[in-house]
Amino acid sequence: MPDFVPVLIVAVLLLIVLLVVFGGSIFFVPGGAGGKAVSSRTVVLGQDFVVKYSEGQSNITSFGWEVSQGLFGNSDKKIEFAVDNYRDASEGVLKLKTWNSNYYGNFIIKINDQDIYRGVPDIGDRTIVFDGSVFKASNSIEVEAESSGWKIWAPTVYIFDASLSVNYIGRITQNFSFSLNEREIANVDRARLLIFGTRKGIGDLHVKVNGREIFSGITTVYTDFGIDSLKVGNNFVELTTETDTMYNISSAQIVLFF
Repeated sequence: MPDFVPVLIVAVLLLIVLLVVFGGSIFFVPGGAGGKAVSSRTVVLGQDFVVKYSEGQSNITSFGWEVSQGLFGNSDKKIEFAVDNYRDASEGVLKLKTWNSNYYGNFIIKINDQDIYRGVPDIGDRTIVFDGSVFKASNSIEVEAESSGWKIWAPTVYIFDASLSVNYIGRITQNFSFSLNEREIANVDRARLLIFGTRKGIGDLHVKVNGREIFSGITTVYTDFGIDSLKVGNNFVELTTETDTMYNISSAQIVLFF
């Protein structure tokens, strides 16, 4: 038997043991005598998904009324309206123009039974901005005047015009997770991020691992990142982008080398 055969058998057995231990692929890195045996693990984060961040405004409704409240009667107003994609609404904007009032009581505006304004507006224009969480798919807006109280000779009166719009921030963030055991963390030598996809807009794609940003740029992504971002147990990956940008991602992976 030639002298090199026992050495070859031992080398093949060693490669098989490495494959079993690390649960990945084995290949040779060029360089050195015969090359260096390296194992790897590919973590597929996701395929065929979207990361986007868009902003916009939608005009919902406009109205003009006279409301009043007094000892001998009142005149309140209420209308119904719908909001598309209400979960993406960041804020509501009510533009109010008060034409006339006797200022005997507060002017009150409610959306879905929540006050968005309660006060005594000056004659003229006012913009009221409020949190978008007040909206639902089907909504109501109520406008009323507060009682004039002891001024029983006259009701509180407000004459006004108003318009309502919704601002949207449609952010789609993608989150993924994968697990590493103690042996993998102890032996990992390099980590590589691979992302393939297309971009609409001019914003960058941002990738974080366990809260630490490992990439900021555009696709295609083929970059190594620090293994100090990784930890034993569950690791969390977050993909986000910037205003008015969308990424159609065909594949996102992390490759770990041991």
